[in-house]
Amino acid sequence: MDADVFESAREPVDDVFVLRSMFESAEADQYAANRAAARRAEQLADILDFARGNPGVYVDDGIPGPSVREEIELAERCAAVEAASRMCLSETEVHALAEAARTGRSRLPGLWHHVREGFATPAHVQAAGAHLAGMTSRAELLTEYDRELSDLALRVSLAVFRRKAKDIAHRLTGATNAEKHAQALKERKVVVTDLPDDVSWFGVLMPTWKAHAAFRRLTSTAKHHAKDKREDRTRHQLRADLATALLLGVGTEQMVQTKVFVTIPLDRLAPDARVSVRPHAPGTTGLDLNQEALVPGDGPLDDATARQILCDAGAFTRVITDPITGVILDIDRRSRRATDAQRAWLALQHGTCLRDGCDRLALDADIDHWCQFHGPKRGPTNIANLDPLCDPDHVIKDFTKVRHRRRRDRSIELEFPTGHRTAAANPLPDDPPF
Repeated sequence: MDADVFESAREPVDDVFVLRSMFESAEADQYAANRAAARRAEQLADILDFARGNPGVYVDDGIPGPSVREEIELAERCAAVEAASRMCLSETEVHALAEAARTGRSRLPGLWHHVREGFATPAHVQAAGAHLAGMTSRAELLTEYDRELSDLALRVSLAVFRRKAKDIAHRLTGATNAEKHAQALKERKVVVTDLPDDVSWFGVLMPTWKAHAAFRRLTSTAKHHAKDKREDRTRHQLRADLATALLLGVGTEQMVQTKVFVTIPLDRLAPDARVSVRPHAPGTTGLDLNQEALVPGDGPLDDATARQILCDAGAFTRVITDPITGVILDIDRRSRRATDAQRAWLALQHGTCLRDGCDRLALDADIDHWCQFHGPKRGPTNIANLDPLCDPDHVIKDFTKVRHRRRRDRSIELEFPTGHRTAAANPLPDDPPF
């Protein structure tokens, strides 16, 4: 009996030991990951700084266009694009990580030491760097700020660190409420967060009084609409629909009208029309507009939503697709500028910028002549010679040594002076560098 009691008492001790060991192993892995993240951030900063100091690696010599300052910025952009392709990051992440390393090494050495040792992350430095504006010319404040944050990073979560960093910065600089408000306004931006089921949050950081005034206006208008006995939407739904309409330029002459392309195959509207819809020809390029309703660049729509959009539009453009003979928009023109119809077709066909890894919408892109319109080999302004390229990628194509190659599907591969080539799906290299 004594043996049984001993065994039952020992089991919980063993479980605690196992759990503690699991925690310690996870912590060790986390510290190692943090140290690796710090090294990567420093390497990215060194890469971008080297490109800025040696713009001739990327930028073509002797081509009139960019100034010296623009050449430096263009070289850094090329390096960021290459780094993003190599590491499967976004260009924004590359710049953010590099800036965190620069800030940590030059302004917050104590905090950066913790990052390099694995006890904090580059995100801590990014949070701290957001409040450096009032300390750049006062070394003693910057030193104290670094000391307090270095201690704080070892004791609290990242979310608490962000909030405390702001409070410490305001206390040290003695900023007034007006100055704090002005500093906070510098962070104003618009954020779109996609959720499941084809819905998204649309957030705008703005002055509080304006936010409340806008909400009151929406509420008053929603109350007016709610008086209609035929109205079955809730107050929340009405406010959301009214705000969406205003952002899209509906109901006010002061706002720019926006255009959203929606393709709806005929058989989605009338199932009996299926026999008239030709199948997508194998091996052809571009979107299969006969397959399903979709918003180019965003993705497919369910049939009910597509039909509702068509009913709300009031007018629509009929596109006759023929994957065998092509479309009527393939017309050579003497003008360099693409027509509205050609722009619309390119947006429908491709959805996004054609450069590997770029997801900027084709609706907002430049229209690039693959074979230049000006020059001895004058390229025509027709669909076959036109590509949607976002403004940054268009500049890279025209003024740098980064070579662009068209694939059969019209996507564009980049080859950098270092020999690296982008891949549409970012496959693993044949010989991984590890």
